[in-house]
Amino acid sequence: MRSLSQELPGSLDLVRKLRSNGVFLATLNNESRELNDHRIAAFGLHELFDVFLSSCYLGTKKPEAGIYRMALDITQRDPQDVIFVDDRSLNLECAADAGVHGVLFSSLDQLEHDLRGFGLL
Repeated sequence: MRSLSQELPGSLDLVRKLRSNGVFLATLNNESRELNDHRIAAFGLHELFDVFLSSCYLGTKKPEAGIYRMALDITQRDPQDVIFVDDRSLNLECAADAGVHGVLFSSLDQLEHDLRGFGLL
């Protein structure tokens, strides 16, 4: 599994742009501790993200409603100020139930376009 972990070309550059614009960045994923820790180290994600919210740490997973509320509590963010990016519509629907704006990821170009629409780039 570790050897299959590869950067989507250009994705970390986009994250760096968001970071340079002062955007608070958090991850929310369903991963084992070993894989999560590997990806954070392998891609230098500590330098890019403010917090890592992973199912292995939180004891709940997407799309369960509790993970979105927990993420909001931990980050101390108001739901209307959060943009949640995911490649699964069910996860976005559940985040929307918590009041969070969602962006369905289909490509890096599409994501960049949508984030521009929110004024983040």
